[in-house]
Amino acid sequence: MNLIRIVSSILFSSFALTCAAQDYVVTGVAGAADEGKSVYLFDKNGGDTLAVCSVADGLFEFSGALEHDALFEVVLNRAKGMATTLIVAPGCRVQVNFKDRPFGVSDNGGYNDAFSGLILRVKECSKEFGELKERMKSQGKSDADIDEAFNRNQEAIRDIYRGAINENKDNMLGAHILNQTWRSLYPTLELLDSVMSEVEYAKELLSLKKARTMLMQGEATKPGRMYVDFTAYDGAGNVSKLSDYVGKGKYVLVDFWASWCGSCIKELPLVIEIDKKYSGEKFMVLGVNISDMESKFKAAVAELGLEFPQMFVPKDNKDNAIMLYNIETIPHPILFAPDGTIMERGMQGDKLLEIVERYIK
Repeated sequence: MNLIRIVSSILFSSFALTCAAQDYVVTGVAGAADEGKSVYLFDKNGGDTLAVCSVADGLFEFSGALEHDALFEVVLNRAKGMATTLIVAPGCRVQVNFKDRPFGVSDNGGYNDAFSGLILRVKECSKEFGELKERMKSQGKSDADIDEAFNRNQEAIRDIYRGAINENKDNMLGAHILNQTWRSLYPTLELLDSVMSEVEYAKELLSLKKARTMLMQGEATKPGRMYVDFTAYDGAGNVSKLSDYVGKGKYVLVDFWASWCGSCIKELPLVIEIDKKYSGEKFMVLGVNISDMESKFKAAVAELGLEFPQMFVPKDNKDNAIMLYNIETIPHPILFAPDGTIMERGMQGDKLLEIVERYIK
């Protein structure tokens, strides 16, 4: 069995030098097919590789020292996506089970067991609603009654998560739960700020900082605000800016899409129809391809017959269009007024056609 000892430097700035480091141990079991394969220990927050070992006799182990709670990720056999997140506290011993599905993480009543118990409570709550729904159907209850029961169930689940965050404000479990649920529980900048100010480790998690930045950008790019410019490349590979098209006296429908996005491909025929029907002196369509490979972007443009202008945003582009416009899912159309004001965003299908026609007519 490979034993990897690391001295961790994962210290949060606001807590540095306040506690003595304590040892932790992460042990794991794996199946026979994984014998000899590499196991990685990552810092889930910073992304750094902390240690690597191999499965020997079905076992692996990492150990180190921590001054404060940390979020780690253990990855076995990357090609199969065998990974799990664990909360590691100073002095704890965490066990990872890669033999069974779903993968198990336990720590003798610690944060990981508490998180597993939380997920179990949520699943039981969802199961109870499923059973209630079937009873309501058999009793001839209306869809409206069932929807109301569903909404109550969802609020009950949110209350479970809120309670768990409140009970763990001073440890990494509370921050981890918040990181998993903020979109549902605290979807605005004001709400997220209010809870992050109370949950100690939340202020140090990069993913929550990114979420906060996205919400800030969402506020800056909501309907009624002026467009935010970014630089990318046009279909020929030349440097191109959003301001080359937006704010030039026309309504501009900007469609954020990618070649790998099935929903985008499904929606594009409507965007093409809108372009052919309405583009002219008052209106135009602009495609903005994001999170894609350039070769696949160009192939999709040719295959789909996209004749309206395109911008290609590389993954490593210095201007992160996804962050700037707080785009969580695609396709994501945004309609800009002739002066560059954001009019509408996120509409699809008949709603998209209705809005375009409303403004340009």
